[in-house]
Amino acid sequence: MPLNKTDSWFARISQALGRDKTPTADGKEDIRYAVRKINQHFGTEKPNNELVTKYANVIVDLLLSMHNCSDDFELISQILVLIREILDCDKKTRRPLVKALIKNDVCSFLLHNLRAVADDRGLGQDISLQIHQILAVVGHHDKRLPLKARLFKTIGCTINLLRIYSYNAKIGPVILTILKLYAKNAITASVICRAQGLQPLLRLALTLDRRHAKLQKSAITVVRYLTQTKKLAARATTTTIVRDILAIVFLMDKSAGPSRVRSIKIKENLLKVLLNLVKSKTGRLQFLEANGFYLLHESALNVLQNDNFSTFLDLSCHIMLHCCPKQQLPIDNVFSPVRYVLPQGYEYVVANELFLADLDPNLYKDFNDMREKSASALPPNEGNYSNEQRLRPKSSTTSNIITRVPSISKSSTVAASRPKSTKGTRSEKKSGESQGLTKKKSSLNENKDRQRSTIDDRDLDETEEELDDEDSGKSDEEDEDEEDDEDGPSNRENFTNSSVPLPNGEPSMRDTIELAASYDQFFDEIVDPIHMLRLKMAQTIVDSRTESLFARLFGNTLPSSLTRLTERSSFCYWRMPSDLYFQTYSIHAKSTQSAYRFTKLAYPDAFNGLSYPRCEPMQKSDERSIRTILLGDIHRILSPPSIFHRTVYDFDAVVNRSTITSLSNDDEQRCQMRSTVDHLLFESQFESSNLRKAIQITEEEYDLILRPDVNTSRHHQWFYFEVSNMRHNLTYRFNIINFEKINSQFNAGMQPVIFSVHDARNGKPYWRRIGEKVSYYKNIYGRKKKVYFTLTFNIRFPYDNDICYIAYHYPYTYTTLRTDLTNWSNTYDRSNIYFRQQVLCKTLSGNDCPLLTITSLYNDEELYQDEKQTIPIQERSYVVLTARVHPGESNASWVMKGIIDYLLSDEPIARILRDRYVFKIVPMLNPDGVINGCSRCSLATKDLNRQWSSPNSILFPTIYHTKGLIACLSMYYSRPISLFCDFHGHSRQKNFFFYGNDPRLHFLGPSTDRSAITKLFPKLFTGVPGFALQSCLFTMRKQKEGCARIVVWDEFKIDLAYTMEATYSGFDIGLYKGLQIQISTLQVIGHDFCQVLLKLADHELKTAEAIVPFEELYITNDGYTKEKRVIHDNEKHRITHACVPF
Repeated sequence: MPLNKTDSWFARISQALGRDKTPTADGKEDIRYAVRKINQHFGTEKPNNELVTKYANVIVDLLLSMHNCSDDFELISQILVLIREILDCDKKTRRPLVKALIKNDVCSFLLHNLRAVADDRGLGQDISLQIHQILAVVGHHDKRLPLKARLFKTIGCTINLLRIYSYNAKIGPVILTILKLYAKNAITASVICRAQGLQPLLRLALTLDRRHAKLQKSAITVVRYLTQTKKLAARATTTTIVRDILAIVFLMDKSAGPSRVRSIKIKENLLKVLLNLVKSKTGRLQFLEANGFYLLHESALNVLQNDNFSTFLDLSCHIMLHCCPKQQLPIDNVFSPVRYVLPQGYEYVVANELFLADLDPNLYKDFNDMREKSASALPPNEGNYSNEQRLRPKSSTTSNIITRVPSISKSSTVAASRPKSTKGTRSEKKSGESQGLTKKKSSLNENKDRQRSTIDDRDLDETEEELDDEDSGKSDEEDEDEEDDEDGPSNRENFTNSSVPLPNGEPSMRDTIELAASYDQFFDEIVDPIHMLRLKMAQTIVDSRTESLFARLFGNTLPSSLTRLTERSSFCYWRMPSDLYFQTYSIHAKSTQSAYRFTKLAYPDAFNGLSYPRCEPMQKSDERSIRTILLGDIHRILSPPSIFHRTVYDFDAVVNRSTITSLSNDDEQRCQMRSTVDHLLFESQFESSNLRKAIQITEEEYDLILRPDVNTSRHHQWFYFEVSNMRHNLTYRFNIINFEKINSQFNAGMQPVIFSVHDARNGKPYWRRIGEKVSYYKNIYGRKKKVYFTLTFNIRFPYDNDICYIAYHYPYTYTTLRTDLTNWSNTYDRSNIYFRQQVLCKTLSGNDCPLLTITSLYNDEELYQDEKQTIPIQERSYVVLTARVHPGESNASWVMKGIIDYLLSDEPIARILRDRYVFKIVPMLNPDGVINGCSRCSLATKDLNRQWSSPNSILFPTIYHTKGLIACLSMYYSRPISLFCDFHGHSRQKNFFFYGNDPRLHFLGPSTDRSAITKLFPKLFTGVPGFALQSCLFTMRKQKEGCARIVVWDEFKIDLAYTMEATYSGFDIGLYKGLQIQISTLQVIGHDFCQVLLKLADHELKTAEAIVPFEELYITNDGYTKEKRVIHDNEKHRITHACVPF
């Protein structure tokens, strides 16, 4: 039939519809005739894309015009057949019609008509089937379809059709597709269950008839969605579903041949349903009553050697582990054995942590009273002044302040020096409650305008899900997306992370005079002449007696030759001889203040352990061995063997009981000496160490327990301990059983690090990667909602009776930093480099927090100067760098060491950077945490990187004074700060990358008055080995408002404010692809940072568009909700199977 005839029929339809899209009685007959002819034509010849594109809107108008003719079932049926004929074509042909249907909200029209014809047993049932067939195709594009189905109350109609056509090979898949779309929404899923929709689905899902395998697979998928939350799973377990699933899986496992292979996917899907069911208490009870442990364990052992059953084995193991009754950790108290008494008035901070650990149920009742009493316990002036004076640096004299302070009113304040945090403090909220009521309405209106642009109607279903009290819940996978490695978002932990009130008498905002008085001494380079700066460079942060001792030690050992860092790097440095290093380290260790008594110096720290000279590849995952380990652990639960189960090391029993008065190290004398005991010996009473308990399970297997952070019961990640008395012909297995993070790079090729004293005596003082069959998985230990994970690895020691140190990552202690400071101060070029060490403040336990200043130092008449860069020292812009706010992130210190080494070197790029910038560096923001082996917090139990908004000067002095330093530089001296960067380590990603601040991705909505140049600096790293641009994020989330990069960006208007994250693991891109990270690699990253900083300096006067293409530098509005961290393919498999969250 010619094409123009088809056009005439569609033209006839358009004419019959008229302008108002409502056909008359005569027009209805014309439409009936035209539609019948078009259907006959499409029955012989499929429609093409051109025809559908031309008449898609006509077809939609025709369908919608039937709203006044809902009783004409015959015509409606013919129109639906027409639409079905087009939707049955390929995607390209039907795409125009699908877009038109979605644009005009045809799904609502169809659901309305579905409800109207549901009760008709004649032609109405045919129309119902046609509507479902259309929705099965179009529904994927309508995110509100589950909500609409609830509003129009058509779910019951769909379930009735399922009961009738359950085993119909043509209609059954359509109904199951619709139910799958509905069940993805938790609220709609609960409606389906209440409408008795689960029973026919289970009947189809649990069939053994191979003729219905496709229908069975689809039904299982729907059931999995219907049990996606704990409450939905609990409702489903009112039936015998758990027992039935186990029976089907066990019976399928008995089959052999090709049918067994074909049943793999069905069994895997059934186990996914079972995994949802055992999240509920009744599901776990049913599993235990049905002897599920034995059935799954036997099935898993039968297919262990078959690689086709890898997913089946992973799911089986995690179901069994999840159903194991939770056991308490084999320790008397989960709270830290190391306690530190906080200053008077802040005892409630530790009491809060005790409440979190559930040690004293009465604490919660009296907590508010304790908080108020603690606040009143602080003296209003004198007491606070003494505490503050102890922690603050000594200020300059009054005469100096007067000469340097311009004519400024004392009432003028620096708003940015005190944060605009929405958290606030209890005292501030109470005092300003009446004023806050008057300002609240205007503030809400301002925020409402900013938030309005970020709210999308497409999020209606998700918002409704979160508000539903019955069936919604946040999954562990969503918690995993939190970049910050914190614990789960329970109310108690949010309670403990709240801000700490400011001391009485401390102003909420600091004026310029007070800033100058406190921090004037740290900016001598701005006002002092060159000859004065040369004199001040000689001042050190150690006492005169120690300094004279260092002068004698270094006097005859100055570098005669330099050592190349790596074969790939041309950078050379002077390495201190081991004996000099040990003497320097020992001297500094005497003055290091810790929360408990150390008994020795760690050999690798005291003798300067080095990076392994050869590249170390990522460990290849042995899936079969890991599953064997999991099944072995489960077998030990089912039938406990005759095990030793004896404690061979208990930190709680020995802490602070040593009589040793001077710290030293006798490892070389003890090495190769056999002890009289028949087990491994452990030790963790040295700086940065962390091991609480060691339990011998068998002759070759040990369970290890880590200490939490001081004064807390949480944060178990960092470990560092000594092990000795080993035999070289045995393979030892170590299980660290109280990790908290839901996943780890140990599941992606990462290995722990080890240092051998025997190798060091033979001229190989190297840290190297070690460990076979490394695996990270959920274990049976926990308490209430708390779960723990196990890191297991095997080590075959090469020597008998060696002394080895095993750590999570390459340690970098506080005493190591002080030793490096002594090394730098005695070896840099004093004629050209201005390098000054100062004490920014004292920490809570009395340790110095060093502040370094680095820049060029020369006079105009001196020979050393770059003709292109003759910027006077008083006119240079500043770069502020900080690191180690989280004590467990030792990789950040190694990157910072690489930066400082490079800036003090004679490299041409380093000289140019010193000419252009003044570097202010705080290399260790949390010395107390580093010293005491913490993973995340300070002695005050808080994450310091959440305290930048309103830092307490007594509890968080390093953050308080670092922020004050930046405020003084930015507000009082009005000096430009070109860059701020805080260095961190990341435990769940590879490579290194940045987090920045895009003003259009602010949690309050887009900020139009700020520059979006934040992507400039990370973009300049393109091509640098190990850098992953795709892992960089530029969002500013609500829960991060107290971190350094956001506060510095917001309050001091520093556009280039970043967090740099370096991996603990290795690399999967670039030159280092497939290699684990090493000490030398981290230092090279620091060198690369400086080299890229020069690129930034070269382009400071250029526009962003001149450096990076506009479309790459800026992001579109569509990217606001789509920007997430990149998860690579190998990680996806691990997250999904090897570490399924429960």
